[in-house]
Amino acid sequence: MKQNAKSPIQFAPALLTVVALIAFSSFAIGQTANEDQKTDPSLKLPSAPAPSKGTLDTSGTMPSAEEIFAKAIEASGGADLIRMQTARTQTGNIEMPAQSLKGTIVTKSVDPNMLLIETEIPGFGKIRQGVNGTTGWSIDPMRGASIMTPEELTRVLRESSIAAELNPAMGCDAPTVQGKITFAGAPCYQVKLKCGADEATRFYSIESGHMIGSSAKVNSQIGEIEVTTTYKNFEAFSGRTVAKVQENSMMGQKQVLTISAVEFSPIDPAVFALPPEIQALVNAAKNPAPATPTTPATPTPPTKPAKK
Repeated sequence: MKQNAKSPIQFAPALLTVVALIAFSSFAIGQTANEDQKTDPSLKLPSAPAPSKGTLDTSGTMPSAEEIFAKAIEASGGADLIRMQTARTQTGNIEMPAQSLKGTIVTKSVDPNMLLIETEIPGFGKIRQGVNGTTGWSIDPMRGASIMTPEELTRVLRESSIAAELNPAMGCDAPTVQGKITFAGAPCYQVKLKCGADEATRFYSIESGHMIGSSAKVNSQIGEIEVTTTYKNFEAFSGRTVAKVQENSMMGQKQVLTISAVEFSPIDPAVFALPPEIQALVNAAKNPAPATPTTPATPTPPTKPAKK
């Protein structure tokens, strides 16, 4: 069975976490489309700086991580509303300005374990990722069809779940409030999260309570990269407040995800059925082809001694 390499996912709110997976896959498009830069430095893409961060201030009394998380939940609409909205459909655009690439992205999810993300970029094709409850998968024009490893599936389900949205430290070490810092021009609390091998730093606005940024290392097709994400332009959809714009900064480049609509209507479970090429991989893993028996080698007769 073809599987992806282990790829830690950045910590983010449930509505946007899984979108990062598509963004990272799409980043490879820009690398491929600009391969000639390696031989001609004059074609180097313009650099996009990461969001500015101030100096960490550890003086004074800090709120607990639980208090910071609680304020973020209230800013998003409250725990009761979040628990009610178990199905959601999110539509928007993905853009990589330096590569002049722009496409559409649609995310459908039903808590706790069904997910479908479809991204389409003209001139490149469609990138799809999903979870049908038990199997995580992806299909893209560069790598074809593949199955998520158990570790990847666990991360995706955790990060896209309502339970993790209500308790970001679920299944993690005790979160650490490291101090106050200015992130993207706004005073924030800096919170460190470590869940197994995955680590991330979050930035929560002191004023609004929203998480307005995060930073994490992510494995991708081109190796481990550090990704800094900024969340902004918060807006309410059916009472639920989300960041309409997510900017991912990595390797001096930027990707922008812009949400145009979020709906919380029921979704037909058939939407999450495995595509035929993924089902074929699942079937092959369950019923591996028998090994072809090898034909025993014909023994070589002993050499007769030469006559004298």
